[in-house]
Amino acid sequence: MSWADVLVTFSHFLAGPVQLVSFWLSVSLPLVYLPILFHGLKNNLFPVFFGLLVLHGLTLFLGHGHGHGHGHQGQEA
Repeated sequence: MSWADVLVTFSHFLAGPVQLVSFWLSVSLPLVYLPILFHGLKNNLFPVFFGLLVLHGLTLFLGHGHGHGHGHQGQEA
């Protein structure tokens, strides 16, 4: 088995859990915005808020396909 085969197998093994965690992080991250927005975007909180927005964009991208093809309710097979 070559290194390329090992990497492909490993990436397929990790794809599902990474997508699952990314999906649920993208759902829950907006709840973290609320306290920051409540206190205002002062100079010391702006980098944190910006970092959260970047992280949210990354989790939206990585978790986008979660649940597709698993027979959602209301959809015909």
